[in-house]
Amino acid sequence: MDDRTYTTAPHAQRGLTLIECLVVIAILAILMAIGPGSFSALLAANRLGSTQTELRALLAHARMEALARNSRVTVCRSHDGVQCAGTSRVGQQRWQGALQFVDQNQDRRVGAGESVAYAVRFHPAVSAVWNRGDSLVYQADGTARGGSNGTFVLQSSSSEVEHRLVVSLLGRVRTEVVAP
Repeated sequence: MDDRTYTTAPHAQRGLTLIECLVVIAILAILMAIGPGSFSALLAANRLGSTQTELRALLAHARMEALARNSRVTVCRSHDGVQCAGTSRVGQQRWQGALQFVDQNQDRRVGAGESVAYAVRFHPAVSAVWNRGDSLVYQADGTARGGSNGTFVLQSSSSEVEHRLVVSLLGRVRTEVVAP
């Protein structure tokens, strides 16, 4: 005879019950319904925040360059990151990107002997509007030309929050976040 003893294991549950499956499906359906809305809002907030950071860095660098070089530095709206998109000094303009250069001949355009020191392209889902035309000029003492404060308004189509970067005549930048 065989000395081995065989024992039967107690009956263990294998799989899920119908109620457990329905609960899991209901939870997944709720998460799928809520998730995309929350994710798109998070994405819009992230895009606004990164555009604000890029723009603040550009403006800080331009002001610092004006002070360090003791000369006028221009920040202008650009479509291609190589040349300014215009020379208007008034009106609201949507900026898709911007560049910064030492403007030796003070014509608000990148000309011969002038080179772009800093260029940035904004995310296409973010609208950046400057209320002082196509450019911003920092003078040799770090102040901004223009006669009054200027404001960049940053908005995203999928967010109701608005970021504003206010450039004072002293050249300093203040950030405001406006919610409806």
